[in-house]
Amino acid sequence: MFLLEPKYKRLSPDARFYFTGKPCKYGHVAQRYVSSSECVECRKAKNATLKDKQAAWAENNRERVRAVSKFLYYANVEAQRARSRMKWAIDSDRVKATNKAWADKNPGIWNHYGAKRRAAMRQRTPSWACMERIKDIYRNCPEGFHVDHIVPLRGKTVCGFHSQDNLQYLTAAENQRKFNRLEESYVYA
Repeated sequence: MFLLEPKYKRLSPDARFYFTGKPCKYGHVAQRYVSSSECVECRKAKNATLKDKQAAWAENNRERVRAVSKFLYYANVEAQRARSRMKWAIDSDRVKATNKAWADKNPGIWNHYGAKRRAAMRQRTPSWACMERIKDIYRNCPEGFHVDHIVPLRGKTVCGFHSQDNLQYLTAAENQRKFNRLEESYVYA
């Protein structure tokens, strides 16, 4: 006797779904996945349950999640930075909106970051610094430029002074790329 192949096997090779019109064992009449014959509705329910379990596990293991995230970030720092630059290049307005929403949602943390920066500037301003010249540098900053510390105030390897001799104008993109690193062109031999 000659048997026909099931209809889903006669579909195009790149098809992901097929439809039989028959209910699954849970009573859903929906498309099925070619790869597993699983009902689409059953998969949605299973994924929702799995997502809830994962969220509960992450809630109970915050320190472990934080440690793994930190490890993965530092294991792939350059890839993370490239991904951030790509995000910014593609949709800077959305990134700004997301950052502003975060700052509005977390005003205490946002204020803490600002206070840390102001404290760092106060601590690294020497008595011989001319505050009038520093203020003039900030006031005369051209449109589209940032005032940057040549030797960063809080770098990983070196910390500089907040003085008129340590300030320069950089475009916004250059300043964000430089971040708090010391450019090699400024290292004196």
